[in-house]
Amino acid sequence: MVEQAVAEAAELLRSLGHDVTERDPEWGMVGNNITARFLGGVAETVRAVPHPERLERRTRGFGRLGSVLPRSVYEKARADGRAADAARINAIFVDHDVLITPVMGGTALPVRRWEGQGAIRTVLGMSRFYPYCVPWNHLGNPAMSIPMGFADDGMPLAVQIIGRPGDESTLLSLAAQLEAERPWADKHPPIS
Repeated sequence: MVEQAVAEAAELLRSLGHDVTERDPEWGMVGNNITARFLGGVAETVRAVPHPERLERRTRGFGRLGSVLPRSVYEKARADGRAADAARINAIFVDHDVLITPVMGGTALPVRRWEGQGAIRTVLGMSRFYPYCVPWNHLGNPAMSIPMGFADDGMPLAVQIIGRPGDESTLLSLAAQLEAERPWADKHPPIS
């Protein structure tokens, strides 16, 4: 269903006169640097809060995972790893203005999906369900979520449009074009 939302967005942009092609970035092993940055950053934050015992158990677990990570791995992921990932992945923007991906691996998850799960199970679950947004947070590219209707179960669908570093104006322009063709401001999923 999320793939269908991407296909619909691509077809809508094509109908508006945009050139649309299918191509994936050169991801490489970006997940290694993302994981090191995430866990190392949580560990750093947990150490900095005045009362870490007040943090959720799972957050403290993320902090423990990050604290066993060698500091050099965390620092390398933040500096050299991020720069290498950006050079490789952003090469897609030499020939393309934007990239369209799903926002999530499906429709919204139930609240407390990973409640009672440990840090490792939660990180693994999140990485499988939210793989599309995280790389762009790591690289610093502008990205925006655009509503694209509803799945058969009534849950909202969305696509993510990612741009070149510093090119927010292209994203805003495309979002305006898509909304003009498929207004979404008055659309709401059913509330149970």
